[in-house]
Amino acid sequence: MSDVKTYTESRVSEAANAARDLIIQEIECDIDSEDLLSLLVNATISVLTSGMSADLDEVVRENYGESLDEYKAERGF
Repeated sequence: MSDVKTYTESRVSEAANAARDLIIQEIECDIDSEDLLSLLVNATISVLTSGMSADLDEVVRENYGESLDEYKAERGF
């Protein structure tokens, strides 16, 4: 018998956002840290829905409407 579980995109998104919120509630984060946690959530969903083929530039363009270089420059990375 297989123990494989299947989750919808919506459930994965809910879980990733809930995990982000748990971290922010318990660990004092500056705005840059919170932004990176949000990027992680967005990247998780984008990678999942792209069949594991999305790259970070695609994630940033899809979720922030700018290139990865613009995203990094704006935030001082």
